[in-house]
Amino acid sequence: MKLALDELFSIHSALRGHPTDFSKSGGLALQRSGHTSPVRVGLDEDGLKASAEIEWLSQALALLEVLDSNRVTEDGAEAVAITYANSKADWVVKRRLQRGESADWLLRNDTGWLVLEVSGTISGDALARLLEKQQQVARCSLPAERLAIVVMFDDPVIVVGSA
Repeated sequence: MKLALDELFSIHSALRGHPTDFSKSGGLALQRSGHTSPVRVGLDEDGLKASAEIEWLSQALALLEVLDSNRVTEDGAEAVAITYANSKADWVVKRRLQRGESADWLLRNDTGWLVLEVSGTISGDALARLLEKQQQVARCSLPAERLAIVVMFDDPVIVVGSA
């Protein structure tokens, strides 16, 4: 599976004009951890192991001196997660969910709706974090499939779990 972060705006028209350049954050989060494009990442989809390749346009690392490190991590994780969801099942962003809706994004494809909860981390226990995010997205009241994704950047891995 190939995840091209620089294609986010062309695939997800709802993101055009968004104040955050998610693809840039994804690249910066990976570069901050010493990776160059493309990078092979581990993929854990509900316990099934695989791999993927993430590619992005290189960014000036000087941006990290002026940006909030936590925002780069979270926005970078959202870039990877949204790109993954589209690559996996043609999910396309419809809108950002509001605080209190128990997820980050609402997506749509030909078969229905998906609520997506995303978390990013530089390092740590991605599986433990995934369990927290699965519990959170399970509380969403929207009639849709539920998915939680955790992206870890130091030793790049994408952990995906249904809720």
